[in-house]
Amino acid sequence: MSAVNRTSTLDDRLANWGRSNRGAFDANDAVRLTRAWRTLMPHHREILRMVYLWHANREVVCRRLRITRHPPHLFELELAMARSALARALALP
Repeated sequence: MSAVNRTSTLDDRLANWGRSNRGAFDANDAVRLTRAWRTLMPHHREILRMVYLWHANREVVCRRLRITRHPPHLFELELAMARSALARALALP
């Protein structure tokens, strides 16, 4: 793992992953993230794909994944669970 990856937060790494189809990005880290992403449950994979790759807004994600839109913190909880699952998958060898 490069020095950049050790100091990057999960947000930075996800943003890099989201840029992998659009421009300048760290290809090695994007590959690592994709491998970990593939091990997630389908619901977690879809929410991360919609938010970070498609840049879909909350309303679209909630409608497509059938997440209750109100109160808004339910979406945030779903996203936090998906991010946590990804962080655990990245921690595995």
